[in-house]
Amino acid sequence: MTTNNTLSVREALQSGAGAAENQLARIAGNAGDNQLAEVVAEFKPAEIAVMVSDADMTKPSLAHAFISPEQFIAAFSRLGARWGEVQPSPTMDFVSFQRDVEDFLCPMILTSEEPARRIEMLSVLLDHELGADVLFFMALNHKETLALLERPHGYPFSTGTHQELLALTYENRPEKFHEIAAMALDVYGSGEEAVHEFAFSVLSALHDEAASHQTPEETATEEFIDI
Repeated sequence: MTTNNTLSVREALQSGAGAAENQLARIAGNAGDNQLAEVVAEFKPAEIAVMVSDADMTKPSLAHAFISPEQFIAAFSRLGARWGEVQPSPTMDFVSFQRDVEDFLCPMILTSEEPARRIEMLSVLLDHELGADVLFFMALNHKETLALLERPHGYPFSTGTHQELLALTYENRPEKFHEIAAMALDVYGSGEEAVHEFAFSVLSALHDEAASHQTPEETATEEFIDI
């Protein structure tokens, strides 16, 4: 049964994330969560990336609860494939990129109600060489960022956002939190041009990371979105 269900989702995936999500819902309804977990476990990182491409914290995918840390970080490594080449500019508008990254990361880490899973998924992200940079990138130019990084204890945050990811980092990976805070002081202290340079460096690194993992099979499978 698992093989047939996996093939059915893969076939639906050719029509996009919405079609795959509908197929996952049918499997959950007919065979239950255990079968859904077995199906999701079969998916490759490129397929995971497409399956969650339409999701955010307001509408997480059914797959989110069953994606393994290994699948998550492998899909994260392909995140930059959503975009074409990013051009440096002193006035670059990177808000849409921030939103895209936040919509990918927050459901992966924060939709679970199990504290241990949240911490495990966050740690996998922060242990990636781009993890801390990307977490600060999402908070870049938000008015509360410096205040949250300077006074994290008890700072009010919006659930399901980069603010909650920073708060979770402070509670569970304080060494990474202080690394991000030091990064923020350095970037903000160097002026507006440094902010845009940092944003460009992160987006370029994500794009290069995705290219390094790209295979001909993934090129045929993924639906990349140019922003």
